[in-house]
Amino acid sequence: MTPERVRELTGWPEDVPEALLLAHLDAARRRIDALTTARAGADYDDAIAWEAARTAAPVLHTFALAGAAKVGRLEGGVEWRFLSPSELEGYARRLAEMRDACLARLPAASSALSGPMFMAAI
Repeated sequence: MTPERVRELTGWPEDVPEALLLAHLDAARRRIDALTTARAGADYDDAIAWEAARTAAPVLHTFALAGAAKVGRLEGGVEWRFLSPSELEGYARRLAEMRDACLARLPAASSALSGPMFMAAI
C-alpha cells in the first residue's frame, strides 16, 4: 500500500501530500486488520488503500473556507474544485463500498461489515 496506489485508485493528483496519505494508510491498515485475518493479496492491499482514501477525502476538502472559490486551476490548466458537504458524503460512501467489495472477496473477512452475527452449537 503506497500513496501512489491511493492516487491511482482515486485519480487524485500528485499534489495530494504523500505525508497525509501515509498517515491515512497507516490508520487504514489497522482498521482493515481489525476486520479480517487475511494479511496479503491484492484485495487486502486495495481495501487498505480505499479505506485510506475514505478517511483522507474529508481532510482534502476542509481547507476550503466559506466564501472561497470552489474552482481553481492546477499547473497545466487542470481544473479542480472542492466538493460540497453532501457531495463529500456520497464520495466517502462510494469509497467505503469499494473497500467493502475488496473485503468481501477475502476468505477471512469479518462479519463486522454486515452487522452482528449469532452462531450457536448444541
